[in-house]
Amino acid sequence: MVSSTLRRSSLVAIAAVSTLLLASCAGADDPSAEAEAQTEGIAFEHPSIDGLAIEFDAQPENVVMDCYAYSSLHEYGIEPVALFGYECDNPFVMGDADTAGIEMLGKDGEIDVEKLAEVQPDAIVGQGDANGWAWFDEDVNAQMTRVAPFVPLPADGSMDERIADTREVAAFFGGDTESEEILQSDEDLGQAKEAVSAALAENERKIMLASPAKEMLYTGVGFAQADLLEELGATIVGADAPEEGNPWGQVAWEDASTYEADLILVEGYSDDFAFTSDLWDTLPAVEAGQLAAWSSKGAMTASTYAAWLEEVADLVSSSKQVV
Repeated sequence: MVSSTLRRSSLVAIAAVSTLLLASCAGADDPSAEAEAQTEGIAFEHPSIDGLAIEFDAQPENVVMDCYAYSSLHEYGIEPVALFGYECDNPFVMGDADTAGIEMLGKDGEIDVEKLAEVQPDAIVGQGDANGWAWFDEDVNAQMTRVAPFVPLPADGSMDERIADTREVAAFFGGDTESEEILQSDEDLGQAKEAVSAALAENERKIMLASPAKEMLYTGVGFAQADLLEELGATIVGADAPEEGNPWGQVAWEDASTYEADLILVEGYSDDFAFTSDLWDTLPAVEAGQLAAWSSKGAMTASTYAAWLEEVADLVSSSKQVV
């Protein structure tokens, strides 16, 4: 999927060059043709939302991003003129994307629309859909999209498809999607997948992707990250997602022990993870200290998932079966 994306990006670039050459030739004979070509604008066909074409007056250069978008696009050399959103200070999500010196327009679910207008972005990129950012209500999204078009991050399909689709977004905004570092990250991801498969072949483990909260235990069955591990040989446990609405499985704490897991991957887990409750603390994987991190919204890049899968492979290999 990644290689086909790179080929499509190249074809888009060739097509764009050809269009410019034709416009130039036409302009030599007809000045009005050149003027018309310069005012036509361009449209971005979204790679994962069927039928969504996002129109721009010209190639966008100044881009405002939520922090999830920045974590996904920065390794392609794309820098935002301003940021907003959730987890901008979370190193697990942001990786080596440095936010120092970048103007912040809002934190968590808030944004200063007046400041956004002052920045004069050509585009806004973030988690969401054709209607706008996922955590803004309709009124705020209407104000935001009057300032600039909103480009949703790819959020459907397998992780490989999401990584490839995100690369298409990067290519549209002028990112370098064929650098040595990017090609190496593809190789690293392939090797990390093999490492997880090999570890699981030697150590059968049940894995839960979870987000514990005071009110209940949320599980990530059906998330692309869980599906990826399942493809590599893991047994994924947890409650199924509701038929509609919130995609998280919901487990009452008194039922948590019925979902037996040798390893629990905790959303946003880090060394300062401090969640505790009597029913959480007595889960076998928690008692054994067999915990690691995952993120449902982190950077959608090959390098990010290569590093994550290497950590999962190490945990599987060093763990013991506890259920």
